[in-house]
Amino acid sequence: MSKTEATGYIRSSSWRLRWLELFGVDLRTLALFRVMLGLYLIADQIRRIRDLSAHYTDFGIMPRSVAIDFLSTSSFSIHLTNGTAAFQAVLFAIAGAAAFAMVLGWRTRLATFVSWFLLLSLQNRNTLILSGEDNLALLLLFWAMFLPLGARYSVDAALNPSDASVRNSHASVWSAALLIQGMSMYFFSALLKSDPIWFPEGTAVYYALNLDYFATPFAIWFRQFESLLQALTYYVWSLELIGPILMFTPVFQRFLRPMLIVCFVTMHIGFSMCLEIGLFPVISIIMNLTFLPGWIWDRIEHQMASASKRNLTIWYDRDCQFCVKLCRIITTVLFLRSVPIQPAQKDPKIGPLLETTNSWVVTNGEGSHLRWAAMCTLVAASPVFRPLASPLRWRTFSRYGDAVYRLIAENRPVLAGLSDALLPFRKVRLRTSGPSNLLGAAALGFITVQNLATLPTSGVQLPAYFTATRQALGLYQNWTMFAPYPELRSPWPFIRGELVDGTVVDVYNLRLGAPSDERPAVVSSVYANDRWRKFLSNLEDQSYEQGPHRLSLNYARYLCRLWSREMSNEPQLATFAIAFIVEDTPPPGELKPQWVNTVWHHNCFG
Repeated sequence: MSKTEATGYIRSSSWRLRWLELFGVDLRTLALFRVMLGLYLIADQIRRIRDLSAHYTDFGIMPRSVAIDFLSTSSFSIHLTNGTAAFQAVLFAIAGAAAFAMVLGWRTRLATFVSWFLLLSLQNRNTLILSGEDNLALLLLFWAMFLPLGARYSVDAALNPSDASVRNSHASVWSAALLIQGMSMYFFSALLKSDPIWFPEGTAVYYALNLDYFATPFAIWFRQFESLLQALTYYVWSLELIGPILMFTPVFQRFLRPMLIVCFVTMHIGFSMCLEIGLFPVISIIMNLTFLPGWIWDRIEHQMASASKRNLTIWYDRDCQFCVKLCRIITTVLFLRSVPIQPAQKDPKIGPLLETTNSWVVTNGEGSHLRWAAMCTLVAASPVFRPLASPLRWRTFSRYGDAVYRLIAENRPVLAGLSDALLPFRKVRLRTSGPSNLLGAAALGFITVQNLATLPTSGVQLPAYFTATRQALGLYQNWTMFAPYPELRSPWPFIRGELVDGTVVDVYNLRLGAPSDERPAVVSSVYANDRWRKFLSNLEDQSYEQGPHRLSLNYARYLCRLWSREMSNEPQLATFAIAFIVEDTPPPGELKPQWVNTVWHHNCFG
């Protein structure tokens, strides 16, 4: 190789290393991202299902005939094909199963696609209860579909025949898009925070924590420290503006990225302590953890390896392909992939032991272990699950564990057939093809143009086909969290009604007697959850009162139906007025003015 060729090769290698460092994602980081994203989806489903009837059926606040008017022509929702609670519950169950498959890393790409598809469909079913949390989760799922999330710590990885030869680093246009997407949220949000209360006044955090229909008890106490609130205003705005730039700065990366991850994560922990904003801090933290560098995982794995016990070997029946698959999955789950898995027939002592006991065998320096005791031995060696080993050896667990093992051993032919269909050995695809990278580049450009269009000074106008594509894929970008300034009014519902016999009732709380107009000690506690808070705040400011279906009218009709169902032992609800007591947030040192905003009068028989 000539000197010129050598120099070119070195430069090329240096460029690739720099690209990998700035825009690559470690496969172990992607595994953490997969597990946490799957758990987030499960938690989100659990939180939503509490209001399944109210938010997603024809009985609730958004019947299908109403919901469809709030969708663009390019949007879709299979949740709109049926208005019953049973149908919605089936879709929830499928989404939950797909999210659980993501956690396990089983058929990861398919599970991620199904999760994205069903989440987009669910969000389109009722758009008036959505927030930035939903937008970010959907975007992360979109980018995740094109990344090798199942390459580490997964069922897919356990059944990957070429896993040992795969490096932990992964870089593609899709990995770059995932990282750039995350930091775009902060950077453009900071640019949109253009009001002087952010800078130079520094009062934005004061106004945010005085937004009582969001404020937690901790925020109510904490907002007395006005000088600290001003410092936090400058800190949040500066971190959102400068942090994304530093995250992609090619110098001091080993120090900068972990430090910035800590800064962003602690910022979101602070948000969750002060504001009732659902799972937005959780999904934001998940996004930030995608920046974890590989050297951190190298240290963790080194400590895990040195902490695990030595001399372990798992022995299985060489005629049982299902058995070796199960052994590989168990060692993957327990973080024991370095433990050798051998056919028992290779050893003159272990082979006969397996034949006579009809059990797998785990050996260590202390002897041979069978059935459930073998599992407990592996758990005891796991650097993560070791504390569970002692409870698993209790007599109750041992009895049921041995029973389950015998059931598996007696049904090997059936399980072998199932494993061939559900758990085949298959290679995990890591390399991204040229066409895929081109598609990723187009998608990355697509979101960048959108983000630029949100800036008032950009002059960018999005054509109709652009917005149609955005709505169809859920690639919405508009990071206006507390931008250009926090809201200045805190409403809470006050719905006074009368039954057919003249009895005065509190319709919002479904109880007899007039509703109280006294200010709650914690205004945010009046709302059942963040999705109801979003819907009712939309109703209060009457942003969606145009068109053939007024939001207040349909909410009022829902309240009539709800009273008849939940208060069936009482006379029927006749009339009521939907009103909100509203407090405006004044400048520091002034009293909060309070007033009543009546948005609708309704007759259940009219």
